[in-house]
Amino acid sequence: MADIKKIATRVSYGNTLVELAQQGADNLVVFDADLAAATKTEIFRKEYPDRHFDCGIAEQNMVGVAAGMATMGFVPFVSSFAMFVAGRGFEQIRNSVAYPRLNVKIGATHGGISVGEDGASHQCCEDFALMRSIPGMTVICPADDVEARAAVRAAYEMQGPVYLRFGRLAVPVFHDEANYHFELGKGEQITEGDDIAIVATGLMVNEARIAAEQLAAEGIHARVINIHTIKPLDEE
Repeated sequence: MADIKKIATRVSYGNTLVELAQQGADNLVVFDADLAAATKTEIFRKEYPDRHFDCGIAEQNMVGVAAGMATMGFVPFVSSFAMFVAGRGFEQIRNSVAYPRLNVKIGATHGGISVGEDGASHQCCEDFALMRSIPGMTVICPADDVEARAAVRAAYEMQGPVYLRFGRLAVPVFHDEANYHFELGKGEQITEGDDIAIVATGLMVNEARIAAEQLAAEGIHARVINIHTIKPLDEE
């Protein structure tokens, strides 16, 4: 069996921003809060230095500046760790972006408890709760590189605010790019099974796949469902 390729979804984010710009997204601009090397927007900065703005450690200001750019017809991608952009920037996201329904995309990396190396202060587990509470906000958490790249494209193409959560860790790429279709607000069934259903999002989807394999060995058939869009939720 060939080695499974692993890539962090934050790297997918940086790569896709470049691809969009290369493919004619002339209105795309990127903001970062002194973490371009970690959020991987440095990949974009190397290719398009005139369209990358480092706002320093000033997340609230960064969100406000991006909101202003959105009123001028640009599509800003605001980038930082989930803890900082969703936590520190919450009021600005709520009042300056979502309330006027501006076309700002938030690329939040290092989400969840998998950020072990950075300590508890950086482990953002409340960002989904915060972002889901904002009317009009779309919330997406991709599971691997293929899905992450599709999610960034979908966020760029849709009108309105989007919160994208990416991970720090390199995770296995289990989607087949040729056959994968990303649809906002629609869950994806990964395995068949009538005994139990495991619903997961983001980094936990691959863990759910592993769990399903282990259960299958014990004669338990688990249905694994990937919910990449947290809002709007696929309640069906």
